[in-house]
Amino acid sequence: MKKRISEAFYIGMLDILPLLRDPMLMIMLSLISFLPVIFMGIMGDIQKTIQALVGAIVLSLFFGGIQVSGSVYFNKHWFRFQDIYVASPISPISYSMGLSISTLIGALPATILAMVILFALTPVSITGLLMVFFVTIVLWLSTVFLGFMIGLSSKNTRRVNTYPQVIGFVLGFLPPVYYPLSYLPGWLQPVAMLSPTTHAAQLAKYYMGLLPDLPFWQIAFGWAYLFIFMGIMVMLARRYASWVDP
Repeated sequence: MKKRISEAFYIGMLDILPLLRDPMLMIMLSLISFLPVIFMGIMGDIQKTIQALVGAIVLSLFFGGIQVSGSVYFNKHWFRFQDIYVASPISPISYSMGLSISTLIGALPATILAMVILFALTPVSITGLLMVFFVTIVLWLSTVFLGFMIGLSSKNTRRVNTYPQVIGFVLGFLPPVYYPLSYLPGWLQPVAMLSPTTHAAQLAKYYMGLLPDLPFWQIAFGWAYLFIFMGIMVMLARRYASWVDP
């Protein structure tokens, strides 16, 4: 187990190396999820800013998880790094864990910044913060598997670079993650609930005390929806996964 963790760590560091060599680029890319917070802050509404900060925490790892598709594709079809890993004693589990670790490192600047500002603006309980962490991790795992599925199934370089951007926009910025679900018209709210990011945001805001009146059935349904979504992504990733080309 220790050997596998060590392998995953070094694979992750190799994958994130281009960004580590240019910290400003890593900061700019990781802070994409933080942009709506800036606009909320300019508007001067503290409650809206707090809502947006929780959304930034939820989506920081979400965007990184999808971007793993690029690493999967280019390692397999472009740089042929996967062939090197296959020829070595490294296991596919270590490889997958390593690419996942790189998304965690890339998302750290935005996550830390959002948490620091959140602590400064409102009292945050340790229990609430831990629950937000669990919600974010479940969503992150789902999008990591989604990223693997995209990278493994794509055959075109342009598409593998386009899909994550489109999915990130549709599931990240459009749903009520940075803003309350109640801002949407009644007929549009059920549509928004089809996005896993909406459920993750609702749960995170509930545990942060921003939605104290959220019904229990919505909490239970939100957790169930996230785990079902993750299960579907796992099955799709396994469907397209191939450690050794036939």
